[in-house]
Amino acid sequence: MISPRSPHISFEPLYPDVLTAVTGGPRIHMEHLECTLGMFPRQVFLNQPSEMVLVMQSMIDKPMDVKIAIRLPTTDRKGEVAVIETPKSQIVVTLSPGEAGVLRMPVIARPPTRPGRDFPVRVAIRFRPPANARFVRPPGGGAPPTVLSVSPFKLQVLREVQYVAHRWNESTEILTVNFDLVANRLPSPQDAFKPRYETLWTHEAMKAETNKALSFVSEAQAMLNSATHTSIYPALSKVVAERFSVRGMPLHPGEANAIAKMMAYVVDVAGQREPDFVVETTRYFRQLCHALAANPALVDGERNHVVSTHAFEGILYESTLMAFRILQSRVREDLGTIEEQINYANRILTWFAGHGDGDLSYVYLPLVLCGLVANRWVKHHGMENPWNLADDLTEAMAGRIRLADGASTIVFEMLDALLEEYKRTLRLQRIDRG
Repeated sequence: MISPRSPHISFEPLYPDVLTAVTGGPRIHMEHLECTLGMFPRQVFLNQPSEMVLVMQSMIDKPMDVKIAIRLPTTDRKGEVAVIETPKSQIVVTLSPGEAGVLRMPVIARPPTRPGRDFPVRVAIRFRPPANARFVRPPGGGAPPTVLSVSPFKLQVLREVQYVAHRWNESTEILTVNFDLVANRLPSPQDAFKPRYETLWTHEAMKAETNKALSFVSEAQAMLNSATHTSIYPALSKVVAERFSVRGMPLHPGEANAIAKMMAYVVDVAGQREPDFVVETTRYFRQLCHALAANPALVDGERNHVVSTHAFEGILYESTLMAFRILQSRVREDLGTIEEQINYANRILTWFAGHGDGDLSYVYLPLVLCGLVANRWVKHHGMENPWNLADDLTEAMAGRIRLADGASTIVFEMLDALLEEYKRTLRLQRIDRG
């Protein structure tokens, strides 16, 4: 697909994040598959079915068989007999490339099961990704879909399900969801008691998604034209602090500001300073186009808020790669191959999606380090003193280094060297602390 203003630029679409559109956020990341699990209704009577609801989206461009096994309890929490049934203990769902869908598996409690809370339904998910599969969705989410295969009514029902919050340090081998049984009994259901799988989105919809995104290329270009807007830096600084805090890694103000400086450099400055930079080829440009297509009202929104919130993941990804490239000429350490840097950027996004252990390197390497370098080119307002960032990072480093492990030592050595160079430049330029 071709950008109308840049006919030589190829617009590579991004597969939409159906999971977030359906569930509102909870996700379990399994690299080639993302899913979330819930029960609906959460509270039932004897002989009244509840449904295990498993929403899945494939991350790859090839078909993949997903095996789902259901394990039900045979006793309650007091050790008394529980008779809980499901029509199938195992089912295989074949996901087409990039497909998203929902599996509903009925679960029903029969007499003599006694009322109780938190009857566990354990779900094992197994799959073997095909060889040479290519990822079509970036980890950590993205723009919502503009086309879904279900009605608004069914979509609303899915959004009312209580999905489990799966913490990063919990195994994905067995997922668990619970239901409560209250002291009433209904007649045995007469309807068919069987699992149901429903497609939510398939790759056939990608053409329509792409065409809609392409229709907003001009609007995205205008929104990203830094010459006519104030700096995005303050908005990004706020979002950076919020996103890291949500993931359990609160930042020192200097750290948040340095990361935001690097991200603002990519959005507002790189087009003028980086000779090979073309905004239409970036992930955040494509993410913004898809976001505008999904919600055209964003076109009239405040530019810095819209871009920083609806293209955050794409900006973070591009900033990580650009920061590695800029830093490599300024530090002695080998920062890896481009393939290693891409894998690292994707690990950061996967962590933001809720999977994996947080690492201090995600804060400093390369974002904080290069944010210090980029500070001179990203201006917020005329009263901003460039010494502030150096002082804030010196304070942040003093606090971090006391708790850091040996692997982080080399990162702080690089930061210390960059700080000395930065301060020396300010002195040569006779810039006072103010």
